[in-house]
Amino acid sequence: MLQLKMEASLVSILYSREASTIGSNIMRAFGAVCFSLLLSAIPATASDQKLKEELGKVASAYEQNFNKKDAAGITSLFTKNYLRVNAGGVVTDNTKLYEGVFKTGFDHLEVKTTEIQPLSDDMAMATGESRITGKSEKGDPLDVTIIWTALDVRENGQWKIRMLTSIPKPPPPPQTAAAK
Repeated sequence: MLQLKMEASLVSILYSREASTIGSNIMRAFGAVCFSLLLSAIPATASDQKLKEELGKVASAYEQNFNKKDAAGITSLFTKNYLRVNAGGVVTDNTKLYEGVFKTGFDHLEVKTTEIQPLSDDMAMATGESRITGKSEKGDPLDVTIIWTALDVRENGQWKIRMLTSIPKPPPPPQTAAAK
């Protein structure tokens, strides 16, 4: 709405015939731009904080289920018609995927949410990184960092994961040799 008012104000500036009105309109448009910049700098609202806390509970439950090696518990955090995508493609059975992860030797997960974007009252997007560690059958350390994006939806008053995409975090680019 503010953008429409700003555009209307700018249109009236362009088509105004009186110099004094132009100066006045320019000042109003400048004030509107400054006001919108001020609004964008305001810290997160209480509703944003509540959303972060609610989605933080989902991430915490995910982490706890993983660390208990509870594949079905992890899958219970997803909607019935979830979409799970990883580097291998679309995952059709989330529970089976995690059972395989645990069998490989991974047994510890640390989740870090880096950003949450509300999309509506009942939908939000979250991004982050997770570190998964464990030991192979031979005792070799396993350590993988992944980056992920999740689309969470509120279903019957409870937040659930509708879509989760995760891929291994790429290594940092090689540093070039300093110029001699």
